Amino acid sequence: MEQTKVRKIDDSTYYFTETAMGTDVYMYLLLGEEKALLIDTAYGFTDVPKAIKEITDLPLIVANTHAHFDHIHGNHMYSEVYLSQKDEELFRLHTDYAYCKTLFTQVAEANGIPETMMDSEELNLEGIVTAYPSVHKTFPEEMFFELGNRRVSIIETPGHTEGSVSFLDEKNGWLFSGDTDCKDGVLLNLDGSTSVQVFYETILKLKDLAAQERIKALYPSHQITPLGTDILGVYAEACENILNGKISEEELDKGVYQARGITISFLKNRIR
Repeated sequence: MEQTKVRKIDDSTYYFTETAMGTDVYMYLLLGEEKALLIDTAYGFTDVPKAIKEITDLPLIVANTHAHFDHIHGNHMYSEVYLSQKDEELFRLHTDYAYCKTLFTQVAEANGIPETMMDSEELNLEGIVTAYPSVHKTFPEEMFFELGNRRVSIIETPGHTEGSVSFLDEKNGWLFSGDTDCKDGVLLNLDGSTSVQVFYETILKLKDLAAQERIKALYPSHQITPLGTDILGVYAEACENILNGKISEEELDKGVYQARGITISFLKNRIR
């Protein structure tokens, strides 16, 4: 198993990177005085548990932001993982070999990657898709993890998937947001995605938390990390344009709207 790429954000916060089909995905490790929290498990290509043990021996909580394959296929490395019940059906889809092979192939074609890579030893698609976590846990009723002088709130952020959540490090004001607000945009056109309206409400909620200075920086799962909270305004404006019909017929038919550096992909029949 490959060695994990480890980067430090500060003395108690790290992130690990895995890369497949030309795309990086990040997992974040937050340390408190009593416990540690791992956010997402990515593809399971690299030995993240070993990397964590080299950093800390604190009891570990593992939680998924959502149930897409590039965030949950390392779940089998841990005895229990938290996941929103709203993404359970999606989790079953994204741990189904036939479904994932089709999905991976579509992604590969879109990125100019040979289809032969789907069955390569490097990708090991069959190995990662057929490895399941032994226990799935629902999030605690109080919707936070207390790590010891470091509370991490669990915020429901539906859009990319119905069960998407983000994790707010209350002490630092850092939001670990999965695929909700990446630099290049968001996909709302996938199985399990919500309407543009629901996603817009999520963005407004995050904007409000930023206005209260509870959120000071965004740590998404792809592309550039961290991001400033100003991107939330860009997302809000783009959603408003879609919802208010201020886009072209071509953009509406294609379900792709680009504005101020972000792209929102959506379904024409799933706007409101």
